[in-house]
Amino acid sequence: MSDKLSRSRVLRVVYTALGLLFLVLGFVGVGVLGIPTFDFILLAAFFFAMGNERLHEWIVNHRLFGPMIRDYRAGLGFTRRMKITGVVAVVASFALTIGLTVRNLYLGAGLTALAVGICWYIVSRPTKHLESAAV
Repeated sequence: MSDKLSRSRVLRVVYTALGLLFLVLGFVGVGVLGIPTFDFILLAAFFFAMGNERLHEWIVNHRLFGPMIRDYRAGLGFTRRMKITGVVAVVASFALTIGLTVRNLYLGAGLTALAVGICWYIVSRPTKHLESAAV
């Protein structure tokens, strides 16, 4: 058993269920603009690490999601494309939510502050530069 796996069977089930939930949201984010893929996949990997070693190994070695997770854990940061996509997704989703549903000024201000904080976090991470292909 991995050092990160919970000793409690109940917690492992809860962590695995949360990992599956965030994995599904991540897959939805691949096809739907405005839903962040990376955040959900990173959360899925986090919960799988504590709840299900087999699913954790699968997601970390996945051909699409694995490199993102490994790079983030290694401190390499996000690619420029990931940063732009992330900021656009946050701004679009928060703007739609605030514009269409929020009628309370304080709630709108709080959500705006949260969106600014998330965008700052994304932009402040190291920028991973892709190695150019050999010509």
